[in-house]
Amino acid sequence: MIRGIACILVALMHITVTFSETYHSPFLGNIFKFGGSGVDIFFVLSGFIITYANRQYITKATSIGKFLQKRIIRIFPIYWIIISFFLLLQLLFPSFYRTHFQLDIINLLNTYLLLPNHDMINGVSWSLTNELFFYILFMLALLIPKKEYILMLLVAYLFFLLVLPATRFTYTNNNIFFGLLIFPMNIEFLLGILVVLFVDRFPQKWSNYFLIAGVSIFILSAIFVDCGLFIFHNNYNRVVLYGFPSFFIILALVKKEFTSNIKVNKLFIKLGDASYSIYLFHLPIVAAFFKIIVKLPVTNHLFLTLLSCGLFAVICFTGIGIYKKIESPLIKWLNKKFVYNFY
Repeated sequence: MIRGIACILVALMHITVTFSETYHSPFLGNIFKFGGSGVDIFFVLSGFIITYANRQYITKATSIGKFLQKRIIRIFPIYWIIISFFLLLQLLFPSFYRTHFQLDIINLLNTYLLLPNHDMINGVSWSLTNELFFYILFMLALLIPKKEYILMLLVAYLFFLLVLPATRFTYTNNNIFFGLLIFPMNIEFLLGILVVLFVDRFPQKWSNYFLIAGVSIFILSAIFVDCGLFIFHNNYNRVVLYGFPSFFIILALVKKEFTSNIKVNKLFIKLGDASYSIYLFHLPIVAAFFKIIVKLPVTNHLFLTLLSCGLFAVICFTGIGIYKKIESPLIKWLNKKFVYNFY
């Protein structure tokens, strides 16, 4: 459910921004302008899921191979398929689907391997680079022989990232990997790990209070940002305004899920399953859609809004189709062929 909501927010944000830039008028009152916060939800949720799903491997260095294989299979194959499709469109329709992307071998390797500061084809793959960096950190944690040492390093790294703004440190080094290490939104992955550590000790009776508090702070943060109010003028702002309330929301919902059966609409479950496919392909589709309709003799704001809502529906159901027909079967086949035969 949470993944479904997060991908919906991101898609609606990109539709909102593109609609406003194209027609200089708001889409649905610009209420989804804050939708980029869906990425913050994804990061916290990812920290929780990866840690919870692989908690039995912690301190077991022999599990690194299996962990890496499963993560590579989860991230790369469908990513490669979708960006290859959009690159092919660029070659076939250069006048319509021309982007800034340069087709040289170094650029292609950087993009296909999701290296830091790679040239983005779909505008969202920067977050996948940070996701991979978190996987590397988690993999390194598997090498540490005692859980107490892992916890100490986790707390130390979280403390380092939290106090860094107070030092007024300004990053000017061109070392892109050091830039990844001090990236503020890494805090959100660490918050996801804290969900795993806290959820069993968290009183069930507090769940509703944390959920209400998280949702309320999230909404207030969206209003503050829309009014141009910021605590920080960098990504720490996202962590404070969206990362911490996401932590409250996910902690509360996970506790509820562990202690009682939460009924979730099947559509949200399907959207959650298909969230990665939707996340990867929606932005170029949004850009292409508005390139087409802006050439049509249509100026009625209500009609344009309805068309954009239709685009959102198409994106959701197409994403579900891609997941069912391509992403899910491909992941199952690759896991069966490589991961399970590895041991």
